[in-house]
Amino acid sequence: MIRLDGPDGNTQPPPPYATVAVLADAIRAAAVRVRVAVVSDAVGEREVTWGEQLDVREIAAFGTDAELSDQAVAAYVAKYATKSADASGTLDRTLFCRPCQGRGATLLPHGTPLACTACGGTGQARPLPRLTVARHVRQMIRTCWKLGRLPEFADLKLWKWAHMLGFRGHFSTKSRRYSTTLGALRAARRTWRAEQARAHADLPDYDPATTLVVGHWAFQGAGYSPGGALLAAAVWHRRELERQFAAEGGC
Repeated sequence: MIRLDGPDGNTQPPPPYATVAVLADAIRAAAVRVRVAVVSDAVGEREVTWGEQLDVREIAAFGTDAELSDQAVAAYVAKYATKSADASGTLDRTLFCRPCQGRGATLLPHGTPLACTACGGTGQARPLPRLTVARHVRQMIRTCWKLGRLPEFADLKLWKWAHMLGFRGHFSTKSRRYSTTLGALRAARRTWRAEQARAHADLPDYDPATTLVVGHWAFQGAGYSPGGALLAAAVWHRRELERQFAAEGGC
């Protein structure tokens, strides 16, 4: 989504000549002119351009008779932002081996490489052929891993983010001047949850001038109990079977 504000930001309206039609034409013209050259020994020389799927439409305010409103866009973004990794068939953790940091080997004090025993020298915490994901997802992960090993793509760190198909950013970006920040949203949620917990426990209102002091601590234990460990292992095994079944085309 693209906004067009005044010269001093969102507190001012855009100039009279900056209409929706002018902004739409500027976006289409910019998309046509986008040309990014990619040169690599692995893929050769390629030119990346904007595809044919360019949808430029005005987003109107809620309550109008427009086909596309801001509430409809917010609902659409929320729908796909909250889809789980399991539903999309991706992975929820990195693939590189932690002991060797994905290098496949560790360097001895005198500089001699020593093959990593944790990953067998592959640099992968889990072998790619054994990932319980769909075939096309596994191929994209393998491509990210291979391209990330090439010197010309080292800055992209594709191998480190192969479990996210090479994408290492947040799914949404916002302007600090126009919108709020994720930190402010998290702080508001923490405050709301703390207030709800105090109300549920019938505790007094929070006073920033006072400090809660806990004078006694007791160690209760760590990890699962023997029975809890069996239940956790059974749940994990069942989820792995479900993922493998879905990856092999089951329904």
